[in-house]
Amino acid sequence: MSAQSARRRVLIVAAEFPPVKGIGRLRPLKFCQHLKSFGWDAAVLTLNEGDMQPVDAATLQEIPQGVPVYRAALPRPKERIVAAIKAGLKRRDATPPPATAAPSHPSTAAPSPSGGISWPGRIMGLMDRLTRRYLLIPDDLVLWTGPAVRRGLQAVKDFQPTVILATAPYFTDLIIGARLAQRAGLPWIADYRDLWTGDVLREWVPGWRRRLELGMERRVLATASAVLTVSEPKTQVMRQRLPHLPAEAFITLTNGYDLEEFADITPETGDPGQVRIVYAGRLFKNRRGYELLEAAGALLRERPEYRQRLRIEYYGGVAPEIAAQMEVLTSEQELTDIVRFFPDVPYQRSKALQKGADVLLLIVDRGETTSGVIPGKLFEYLAAGRPILCIAAEGATPDIIRQGRLGWVVPPGDVTAIKTVLDLILSASAVPYAPDAAFVSQFERRKLVETLAGILDRVAAGNHSG
Repeated sequence: MSAQSARRRVLIVAAEFPPVKGIGRLRPLKFCQHLKSFGWDAAVLTLNEGDMQPVDAATLQEIPQGVPVYRAALPRPKERIVAAIKAGLKRRDATPPPATAAPSHPSTAAPSPSGGISWPGRIMGLMDRLTRRYLLIPDDLVLWTGPAVRRGLQAVKDFQPTVILATAPYFTDLIIGARLAQRAGLPWIADYRDLWTGDVLREWVPGWRRRLELGMERRVLATASAVLTVSEPKTQVMRQRLPHLPAEAFITLTNGYDLEEFADITPETGDPGQVRIVYAGRLFKNRRGYELLEAAGALLRERPEYRQRLRIEYYGGVAPEIAAQMEVLTSEQELTDIVRFFPDVPYQRSKALQKGADVLLLIVDRGETTSGVIPGKLFEYLAAGRPILCIAAEGATPDIIRQGRLGWVVPPGDVTAIKTVLDLILSASAVPYAPDAAFVSQFERRKLVETLAGILDRVAAGNHSG
C-alpha cells in the first residue's frame, strides 16, 4: 500500500477558525498544522469569513497550505428584519403628504429630542434579549446548523474523511459533528475547550435551560467515540455526566504552545527602568482583576518611589461595565499615570507585547467549575517566555504555574497578597524566571497532537473493525 493511500483524514468542525482572531481558533488550527506529521490529513468546516468577530486577516496565513477549508454562511434573520424596518421607514418618510392632509404629528419611530432610542430600536433590543434567552439554544450559532451540515456533507463527499472531530465552544459545533457523522456513517469525537453546561462563562444560563441543554448534550454525545477535554477536572465532570459512555472514551488533552511561533518576534519593550505588567486579552463577565489596581494603589502609597517604574497595560476588549469600574478604581487609587487601556491589537503585535513584557497578567474566570479552567492564554504566555502573575482560585491553572515555576499565583480578591508580589517584582533588579523545562515540555503542541493522532487512530480502527 502506498504512503498516500495509507493516510487517514479528519474533518474538523470549528466555528472559531481564521480569520477569527480569538484564542479559540488556535486549538483546531494547531491540530491542522501538526497532524500531517503523524499520518493524518485535516480539513475544516467553519463559518464564512466575517460571520464572527473580531477578525484579523493576517491569521489566514496561519492555515497550512493544502488544508481544505469549507465555509458555510450563518443565517441572519435579524438583519433582514432590521433592513425591512429601515426600508419601510425610509419609504414612509419619502412619501409627501397629500395636499389636504392635516398637519402631521411627531412620529413614534423618531428619536426623542434627548436622543432616546426609537421604537424600532427598542423592539429589536427586546427581540435580541428574548431570542438569546429562549430561542438560540445552545448558543448564537444554532441557526448555522442546517447550512453547516449541508456544506459538511459536500466536504465529506470531496475530502472523504475517516473521522469527524467537532470542537466546542460553540456547542452548535457538536450538534453539527454528530449529525454529519450519522449521515455519513463515520465515527466522531467531541472536543471540549469549555464545558457545555456548568462552565464559569455560562453561569448566566437559567435553571430550566440548563436542564434542557443537559438533555440535549446527552443525546448529541450518545454516539461519540471519544470525548476530549482540556483539563482533568473537566474530564471528570464529563465522565460523571455521560455514564453511558465507557470510561476509556474520556481523555484529557490540554492546550499547548509552539515556541517557533515566538522565535522571530521582536519584543516590544517599554522605557528603560520601567516594569511593565501586560494583560493581552479581553476583560468580561467574571474575568476582571480589580484587585490588582487596589493592590497597586496601596503599594504606591507606601512606596511612592515605585511610581516612576510601574506600568500596567491592558490590550484587548473590555466589557462596558468592567471598563466603568476600572475607570473608578484608577481614579480612586491615583493610577491614571500607571494604568493604560489599549484597543484590541493584531495577533502579531500581541505576541510582540507579550514577549517584551516584564510580567504577564493572567486572570482565571471564577465560578462553579473554575478548578478545571486552563485559559488558552496561559500557553501563549509559556511560548512568550515571561513570568506570569496569575489571579486564580485553586485548580488546574495554579497547579501548572507552581509546578512549572512560571511565576506567582494569588487568590482572587486578596489585595494584600498581590501587593506583596508587586513589591517583590519592583524591588528586584530583575524578575526571576526559572521554568522547569522538563515539566513545561509536556505542553509542547507537537507532543499533544501526536497524542491526538493516536486517539484518531484508535477511533478509526474501532470503526473499521465494527
